[in-house]
Amino acid sequence: MAAATAFRVWSADDRGDSYMTHATDHDHLAQVPLFSRLSAKEREQVRSLMTKVDIPAGTVLARQGATGHEFVIILSGSASVDRDGEHLADVGPGDFQGELSLLDGGPRTATVTTTSPTVLMVATQVEFNALLDSAPSIARQMLPALAHRVRLLAADAHTH
Repeated sequence: MAAATAFRVWSADDRGDSYMTHATDHDHLAQVPLFSRLSAKEREQVRSLMTKVDIPAGTVLARQGATGHEFVIILSGSASVDRDGEHLADVGPGDFQGELSLLDGGPRTATVTTTSPTVLMVATQVEFNALLDSAPSIARQMLPALAHRVRLLAADAHTH
C-alpha cells in the first residue's frame, strides 16, 4: 500500500481545476442516518453547504488526536477506521466521520484512511456551524443520530 497522504479540502482557486464541485444530488443525504429525519427542503440546505470531493485510496481523512476541521459523508468508496493502531471498522457509502470534533472542538477519536478511491461530501466547521445556527430544526433532528454515535463510541471504549 502506498504511503498515506493527508486529506485537505481544496478550493477551486487552489487547484485551478474541477477537483471539487458542489454536490448536486441530495438524495444521498436521505440515506445517511444523520440526515434521514430531515425534510427534502432541509436536506437541500445541508447539500448546499457541502462540497463533493474525489479522494484517492490511501488518503488520511482524520488522524486520531488531531483537531478536526471537516465533517465528511462517504458517497462511494471505502475507508478504514483505526484507534491506537487497532482496526475498528471498515466504512463506506452513507457513513459519516468528523461530526464530534466539529461539535465540541475536541480531538479526533480515530484515524480514518481511504482504502479505495472515494467520493465524499464535505462541510467545514464554519459551514457546519452556520447551518446549525441558521436552522435549529435541522440540529434537533440530527441529535438522535449523534447520540447513537456517542453511545457506540462509549461502548467501544469500554470493551478496549
